[in-house]
Amino acid sequence: MDRIFRCISCGYTSANYSTRCPVCGFIMETISRDLEWSVIEEEPSIWRYEDLLPASKGKISLSEGLTPLRRLEGILIKDETKNPTSSYVDRGSSVLVSCLQLPASIEMDFMQDVTVSLSTYFLKKGIRVRVNINPEGTELTELLYLSKLGVEIRFGSRDKTVYESPYMIEGFKTISYEIFEQKETVDGVVVPSETGILAYGILKGFFELEEMGLMKPPNLFLAYHGEPKAKLLQILEDKGAKLIEVDADKALSSLVDLARRGMYVKPIAAMAYSAVKELGGENIAVLTGSGIRKWFYEEDKPLTDLQNRILGILRDRGEMTAYQIWRNMEEVTLQGVYKALSKLTELGLVKSRRVMSKRRKIRLYSVPRG
Repeated sequence: MDRIFRCISCGYTSANYSTRCPVCGFIMETISRDLEWSVIEEEPSIWRYEDLLPASKGKISLSEGLTPLRRLEGILIKDETKNPTSSYVDRGSSVLVSCLQLPASIEMDFMQDVTVSLSTYFLKKGIRVRVNINPEGTELTELLYLSKLGVEIRFGSRDKTVYESPYMIEGFKTISYEIFEQKETVDGVVVPSETGILAYGILKGFFELEEMGLMKPPNLFLAYHGEPKAKLLQILEDKGAKLIEVDADKALSSLVDLARRGMYVKPIAAMAYSAVKELGGENIAVLTGSGIRKWFYEEDKPLTDLQNRILGILRDRGEMTAYQIWRNMEEVTLQGVYKALSKLTELGLVKSRRVMSKRRKIRLYSVPRG
């Protein structure tokens, strides 16, 4: 596929990869001149759209993408908490790490969500990772998680970032592709927006679908609080996106409401949920996770009766879905089975893999041999 790199702001183009425009210094994107819709139906990740993504130099995937589109208390949500590190960033990380010619080691400054996601994918590719951290702006849970991954941590900033990449945007656009596959009629999509780069990727995906004659782009709403400062938000407005300010109290209420339902999302993601409540209709809230559930268990805590029963079923019957396990049990909720499986997986007592079934992604669980 013939690709070029283009500045999102001034339109400068180049045949060579670059993260920043040499003319105006703004973010670059990559575009193709010959888009044609193509889906690898059996692929349970963003790479089902491989022909619409940049050419891979060695695909690195952790089954990111194909996140569920579902209703929660009547609100349509695109549940990005189901990605490997609970964040939409995993989509961009997979494309960036797969498509760039990378050195043996990477140094980057800490950025919430982004650093955990990129570090996970860099390490998967065998690349050493060093992260520069400002202690005042770092979430403790993310610092601990990076330490657990084996990342080298240094304190201080060196202005080294790899987030604003054309390949990150390519990963984010797959959200639009999935929405097209998952739902025929959409009024709008509400995106939590700080820098605007996620929203830009989603809008790019919808414009590409329109270019291929597949759908008219739905309305794009940018949920924010305070004063929108990012230049990219203005560019998105010029392309038809609509800013929608969310009251901080309502966003906090949504954050708590979602947590009570087992969804631990970023505060800014709760703004998107609040905005859809206000808008009504068939609008979709894009929700990304906080990763807080990673720290909700104790490794030395003895297994519960339910966990032991699940292990017994998997040993006897082999690979199964959570639903199949639940059907083989009595007086247990499906949610309880999912929670038990999550802890067993974190403890390494159960392994899982994602496969495609009837155009949707399902997870199969099994007990590791040996």
